[in-house]
Amino acid sequence: MFQKCLPLLGALVFAGPASAVTVNMSDFTFGEPATVNMVGTDGAPSYDGSAGQFSGGLDSGAAAMASLRLDIADAASATSFVAWCAELTQSFSFGVSYEYTMVSGASHFGAPTATNLSRLFTAAQGFVVDKYTSAAMQAGIWEIIYEHGPSFSLTGGTFKGAPDVPAGQGAFDTINGFLMNLAAYNADARIDVLENDLHQDFLVATIPEPETWMLFGLGLGVVGLLRRRRRA
Repeated sequence: MFQKCLPLLGALVFAGPASAVTVNMSDFTFGEPATVNMVGTDGAPSYDGSAGQFSGGLDSGAAAMASLRLDIADAASATSFVAWCAELTQSFSFGVSYEYTMVSGASHFGAPTATNLSRLFTAAQGFVVDKYTSAAMQAGIWEIIYEHGPSFSLTGGTFKGAPDVPAGQGAFDTINGFLMNLAAYNADARIDVLENDLHQDFLVATIPEPETWMLFGLGLGVVGLLRRRRRA
């Protein structure tokens, strides 16, 4: 099954040089997906079809991904994940393995776009719970990636979007509220991308748990203390 648009490698954090992994996406996370109608102007692409979060796994590269996680419990937990469509111009097939390169969101999109994507994921924590909220979240991601205007909105500008059925409108309204007020949210989520020149790229978002940030901060504090002692 080919997918033109496709989700958040749960709790993975990529850092350092690019790393190669072999990815196999299995399906949309919430089963039969909702459909959306995205209309682009001024060079932005248009799309009408299925949208939402994907679930997948790794055929190889699990050890590399596990070593980059902040909160890993065991290496096996790094072999399954979810992700989002990072582009509308290429496709892939479910159940087929592809080799991807992991890079930072800032490297792939540029720092401003990566920051805005981070704000969206920070704002939408806990929002994605079914196929409608999943489709709306994907539309919000595309809005940030493809909008050419000075502000974000699914109802205006050079890139617009709407659900194909009324049942999804409430979810779209919520995401649009996040988009129109992105500056009010912190950029707490780390954004990374799985790149493939021939097939669709996947966006990966990670928001560390509060205790992870605390441990990270304690680690930085210890490093600072050791440096001060060495200087003394």
